Amino acid sequence: MTRKIFGSLIAVLLAGSVSVFAETLKGSITDKMCGAKHMMEGKSDAECIAACVKHGSGYAFLEGDKVLDIENQNDKKVASELAKHAGHEVEVAGTRSSDGKSVKIDSIKMPKK
Repeated sequence: MTRKIFGSLIAVLLAGSVSVFAETLKGSITDKMCGAKHMMEGKSDAECIAACVKHGSGYAFLEGDKVLDIENQNDKKVASELAKHAGHEVEVAGTRSSDGKSVKIDSIKMPKK
């Protein structure tokens, strides 16, 4: 009986770990309002993003022409990294949502040249 319960528990744990895969995404940190095109005249992309976020727009991840919501942007560590890398081309380690419209970020780094 204990073997059956233990075996079932192992099967459930393995099935759960297989369904969610972290991946590396390449793109840039932007904001939801501007997306791919920043429009503040005389300001860099980073300055535009900072101003938009300050006025209520959320951060977003731009992958090609697709703007992804960032699920955990209110996490202090992630928020700090987002502010630091706003406007930069980056590599993000994270998990894309099942509908492909958002990403949960584990880490952000500048790509190696």
